[in-house]
Amino acid sequence: MKQIAFASVLVVLCVFGIMGCPEEAVQKKVVVEEVKLQKPNLPSVPTIPKPTVPETHSDGTFSVYGLRRGIEKTIETQASVTAYIAKIYEKPQCPEGQTCHTLMPHLFLADERDEKLERRLLRLVGYAQNFKEMEEERERVEKGEEPKELPEGVYLPPVIWDWRLGHKYKITGRFTRQSGAGFMATDGLLEYGSHECLDCPAEEETK
Repeated sequence: MKQIAFASVLVVLCVFGIMGCPEEAVQKKVVVEEVKLQKPNLPSVPTIPKPTVPETHSDGTFSVYGLRRGIEKTIETQASVTAYIAKIYEKPQCPEGQTCHTLMPHLFLADERDEKLERRLLRLVGYAQNFKEMEEERERVEKGEEPKELPEGVYLPPVIWDWRLGHKYKITGRFTRQSGAGFMATDGLLEYGSHECLDCPAEEETK
């Protein structure tokens, strides 16, 4: 009996000796390396100073800042703005034999004469359909010709060609997010109705 038990134990030891431990079961020591945190070297966020102009001027007209600040009430309404012409879109000079994409005439108004921040510019549109009719109107005025008489009931939009960069204007128009010609701006644009230059020299001085 003792011999049988001894033989059984011997067989078990032999089996374990032959099989051994699989390599997958061997635990390997994992080396964890600490990664030092790197602080990004980024410039500080610029602070844009709040405009110093009033929301409305003494004559009741809006500033560009005021028109947009009250956009919930002023959008899709007729409004008058007193502002400077900060930038005028010019017809691109296209190389001979090539066709360049040209937008409709438009310009940008600002509360400051030398405003550089694009977000503070207000686009003015709708004072001319194309550059050709602006050139034709300028030539007609310079020649002293009278305006063309239109048939009764026919209306053509005005063609304004003599805007002066850096001068101050009072402009009335429709404050909207999309003009009839397709210009769009989420913070609003002005569709031309009428204008008055507030600091342009008299005609005699200009000549």
